[in-house]
Parts: sequence; C-alpha cells; structure tokens
Amino acid sequence: MKFLGLGSREMMVASIFGVVGGVIASVTERVDAVVTGGNATPLGFVNTYTWLLVSAVLFGPTGAVITTEVQAFLGLVTAANPLSWLWPFVNFIFAVVVGSVSVLISRFNRHIAINAKLVLMSISCAILDIPLTYLVVVTILGLPFIFYLMALPVYIILQLVPSTIISYVILKAIFRSRILSTT
Repeated sequence: MKFLGLGSREMMVASIFGVVGGVIASVTERVDAVVTGGNATPLGFVNTYTWLLVSAVLFGPTGAVITTEVQAFLGLVTAANPLSWLWPFVNFIFAVVVGSVSVLISRFNRHIAINAKLVLMSISCAILDIPLTYLVVVTILGLPFIFYLMALPVYIILQLVPSTIISYVILKAIFRSRILSTT
C-alpha cells in the first residue's frame, strides 16, 4: 500500500531520518542558542538540511516532508531553541521545493551523478534561503536589515558546503551498504 507515492517502508525510513535529525538537533540547536542567544541556528541549519537532502534524494517531496516535520516536531517537544515553533512551516517549504527538484532532476536525467544532483538540490535550497532568511531575521526576530545582509551569505554557504558534503557522505554509505535494497 502506498501513500503519496511512498510505501510503508519508505515512510518508516523517512521517519527514522527525522528522528535521527531531531536527536542531533536537540544538541546542535541548544549549542546554537547558547552561542548566538537564539538569534541564529547555524549547526541546526546544517543538520536539518543535511537530512532534508538525503530524504529528498531517496524519497522525493513526501519523504522530505516526513523527515523535516518529524525533526521539527521533536524540536517543538524538546524546545530545542527559541524558534522551534517556526521550523515546521519553514522546513515544509524547503522539503516540498527540494523534494520536487529531486524528482524533476531524476525525470530529466536518470543517470545524473549523485554529487551533481545534490549540488542542484542544494542550490535550490540556497535560492530559498534568500526570502526565508529575511522572513526569520527581519520579520520574525525583528532585527535590522543589516543583520539579514550579514546572515544571508553565512546560511547560503552553510547550505552549499557542509550540508551538501555531509549529505553526499551519508548517501554514499547508504548506497554502499545496500541497507535500503529490497533483496
């Protein structure tokens, strides 16, 4: 039986990715809150978008939404940082867009290398960072526009470099181990 294109096994794995991301976030986002006073979440950002990319590659938008929403729910329950209430909404937008980009890339070029696919997906995240970083920094936190201008390059670089590299390493380990193969 499939739900929104995913079987029960895929939904379970996407949920597990969300739990793993949520457990890691319970530490990284607390470190972020201590270091930045709750005004930035660079470690939490890298963690979330690493698992988002992994899930989107493997399961498309539905899996990415499951992963990010499970992680966001755990952040809410554990009060991982002062902005935990916001992440379910922001992560949903990223998951739908990046998961859809993954599906479109696969439809247009089935033989694309995983690293090239991840870079294209990560670029779509970086493009989304432009309005969503503004939303968080200026609209939600009420910080001056200059803070947005300072934060945006940081988040774009965090998206394009560590999240993409860590996602690549995780995906290569998953593919090599054949842990998701049906046989």
